[in-house]
This record gives sequence, C-alpha cells and structure tokens, in this order.
Amino acid sequence: MRKVKIGLALGSGAARGWSHIGVIKALQKMGIEIDIVAGCSIGSLVGAAFACNRLDSLEKWVCSFSYWDVLRLMDLSWRRGGLLRGERVFSRYRQVMPCEQIDDCERRFAAVATNLSTGRELWFTEGDLHLAVRASCSIPGLMSPVMHNGYWLVDGGVVNPVPVSLTRALGADIVIAVDLQHDAHLMQQDLLSVSAPDEVNEDDDLTWHGRLRTRMGRMTARRMATTPTAMEIMTTSIQVLENRLKRNRMAGDPPDILLQPYCPQISTLDFHRAASAIAAGQLAVEKKMDELLPLVRTDM
Repeated sequence: MRKVKIGLALGSGAARGWSHIGVIKALQKMGIEIDIVAGCSIGSLVGAAFACNRLDSLEKWVCSFSYWDVLRLMDLSWRRGGLLRGERVFSRYRQVMPCEQIDDCERRFAAVATNLSTGRELWFTEGDLHLAVRASCSIPGLMSPVMHNGYWLVDGGVVNPVPVSLTRALGADIVIAVDLQHDAHLMQQDLLSVSAPDEVNEDDDLTWHGRLRTRMGRMTARRMATTPTAMEIMTTSIQVLENRLKRNRMAGDPPDILLQPYCPQISTLDFHRAASAIAAGQLAVEKKMDELLPLVRTDM
C-alpha cells in the first residue's frame, strides 16, 4: 500500500513568518510526518531549514534577535532596487543553514518566486537552495531583486502567496497550508485609520485607572491620526493585495487543512518578536487538532 504523502505549504508574511516554526514543531509533536515542503517568501526560508533538518538551529538564531540585532542586519541601500541589499542577513542564514543544493534537502522542497519580466511564478525545485530562498524573499521595494538566467526575480507572494499548487505538484496527497495574511485587512485598518475615538472627560471617572485609560486613549488617537510612513503604506498595500490574490487562488485550489496563526501585533519588520510568532503558530495547530488527528502516524 502506497504511503500517503503529506505536504506543507508555507505562506508569505515577513516577520510573522516565524509562526511557521511553531506550526512545524507542533505538527511534529503530534506525530504528523511532513514529506514535502513548499515555501513562499519567509515561508521558503523556514521551509528550507526544516527540509534540511536545521529548524532547531534557525529557531535558536531568530529567538536570539533583539531589536538592535535586527537593525544591524539591515544593509540599507537605494541603489540596488530596494531599501535593503539583503546580503548581511542571508550571509548569516548560510551559516545557520549550510546546505547548498535543493537536492541536498532531507525532504522534498521547493520555493516560489516571481519573474518581473513575464509576471509569472517561477518554481525552484532544483539547483541553488540559497538563491531560491533569497529570490523568494525579495519583497518589492524593500529588498533588492535577484538576477537569475537573465531575469529579475522578486517575492513569490506577488503571484502565489500560499503555494498550495506547488505543494501538490511536488506530489503531496494531503496539503496543510499555513496562511499568515488572513487578518491583513484588520492590520491595515489599525495602521491607516485616521479616526480618533470618542473623547472622554476625566471628570467622569476620577479613579486612577480611569484617568490612565483616558490618557492612553488620547495617545492612541494622536498616533492613529499621524500620516503613515511610505514604508507602512507600501508593505500594507502589498499585504492587502496578496491577501486578495490568495483568497482567489485557494478558492480554486483549496488546501485540505488551513492553519492561520493570529499575530496582528507583529509588524512587517518585527523579526525580533520570534517567540510571540512561534507561540501563535503552535496555537494555530491546537485549534485545528480535530482535523489534524487523522494524519497522525500510528506506526511511529
């Protein structure tokens, strides 16, 4: 009897992508064996580490990040097609993940990127593993694109934010998809809203917590009324567009199980908040325990 192959489709989501670590570890703890991994953007970075059995090393590295560590990894440059060159962080990633070729992975792995010239998605199923991950992670405008075979490549999220189709193409019979952008509309509302909450008169509540609540409300109102930065507008717009595209694609090719880690408090570049993201990933698995239990191997 042929073994049923379980595939994992890891979606894009910038710093929220550390949730993938929590998802994978929770699935392993349940006894669910993943045979195939396909990743988009940050999903390709985490997926590659998992496919090469280096997930623990990646988790240790990202959980050590402080706010200043993240800043030091950002090599700013407007001269290469993006705000960041990406050389520092991917140089460090090579140290954590020494596998060079996709064929060296212990599990079947592939990453998706976008060809800027044709507008089509490009599937990396063989060849240079680090090139594939780097290209898949190149968020337009934020990280410089990658040249490959005469074409410029950018983030796979532009065309296939949650690569269910790629996972099936690799031979998966059952696809577990991890969607990190399902609450993008909520984040966009919080980030770009300019409407202030109703004013509260401090005389109406003389308790200390009432006054504190009033002052916090006014501080929030001032922050919400501030014009968003160009970076906030760009990244949020990309996320909203990716969310719409993802819904359309998954409507035509739905995964067998959909996991949706919820961590709206983590912004695009909050890579130093790995612990919170990982916990969100673990919780997402717990919420779908009933759907996942039939996939647990009984011969382990």
